[in-house]
Amino acid sequence: MLALHARWLFLTKAWRTNKRIVVIESDDWGAIRTSDIRSYNKLIQQGYNVEKSPYMLDALETDSDLSALYETLLKHKNSKEKSPNFTSNIITANPDFEKIEKDNYNAYSYEPVTKTCKDSIESKNVIQIWKEGLENNLFIPQLHGREHIRYWEWMSKLQKEDSETLNTFQMKMCGVPLAVSKRGLSYFKPLYIDDSILKDNNINLEQLILEGSNLFTDIFGFSSKSTVAPNVAWTQSTESIWKKCNIEFIQGGFLQEVNTDNKIKFKPHYLGQKNNYEQTYLVRNCTFEPCYSLKSDYWANTMKEVNRAFLLNTPAIISTHRVNYVGAIKENNRTYGLNQLDLLLKAIISKYPDVEFMSSVELGNLMKNQN
Repeated sequence: MLALHARWLFLTKAWRTNKRIVVIESDDWGAIRTSDIRSYNKLIQQGYNVEKSPYMLDALETDSDLSALYETLLKHKNSKEKSPNFTSNIITANPDFEKIEKDNYNAYSYEPVTKTCKDSIESKNVIQIWKEGLENNLFIPQLHGREHIRYWEWMSKLQKEDSETLNTFQMKMCGVPLAVSKRGLSYFKPLYIDDSILKDNNINLEQLILEGSNLFTDIFGFSSKSTVAPNVAWTQSTESIWKKCNIEFIQGGFLQEVNTDNKIKFKPHYLGQKNNYEQTYLVRNCTFEPCYSLKSDYWANTMKEVNRAFLLNTPAIISTHRVNYVGAIKENNRTYGLNQLDLLLKAIISKYPDVEFMSSVELGNLMKNQN
């Protein structure tokens, strides 16, 4: 019923425009996941069913991943000769495995994503290529968060010498996806949860968010105006801290996941809605995740959603994730994802040559200036 109510709110209250606008919001850039192909193969040898989750193919993006993505975007131009772009939501830090091990798992430490990339041969130029993408209006960085794992639970399992957690730690991984785990464990959970739960775990939410925001500013030289919470789950306290970070626009879906007292509640949102801090919700109404399908015409499903958005005079805000465009674990994963993106963009421009490709912030500013 709540999902239907969210859809009703979108139909009756969402911000509308006669312009045909496409925004592509892409999450998880900069985060570690599966460390490398050797670890992937070792997990197979150990009996892990890696086929159960496409996120086993997710890994830190490489220089060549970004170059291939940019090449695909540049192939397409609207009637004004403007190419599509990705609003690329960045994870600004990852666990510092060496420090954590040196401290015998007693204390959590993180490293900035700049170091993560620098220490990887295939990703050593990623930060510079991000910036080149920004200069060419192809890759528009925005803040996703500091880490993408519930690191205090991860540390607790390391301290308790959980075999699976220790095993993957030695591979410089924070466990495996829940569907792949032999022990029903996953640390890729929401971080921005109820204040009382965080307090019980000695986690300072304000510090967590502000440090992530400051790292973003250190990398790019400007503060992020929009954000999306890891796992698209957050609380009202989160929004008040985002306000301190000068966040104006909150990316997300029709339903906000709120974790309180070990319960999950959902709160509906519509495009253009404002919260108590005058921040505006940007609601994703299209999905593009080809890695879940592997069908040659997967792109057509997203195209139907784009058509529906334009029929309702709303922007098409497409949700997608980095996993669809990376090939360090399996190159054919990247090839397939980019092929589907290529077909989708071709279809959009063919049917709507006047389409306007915008970043999340550009759309947010347009909405703000028209209100």
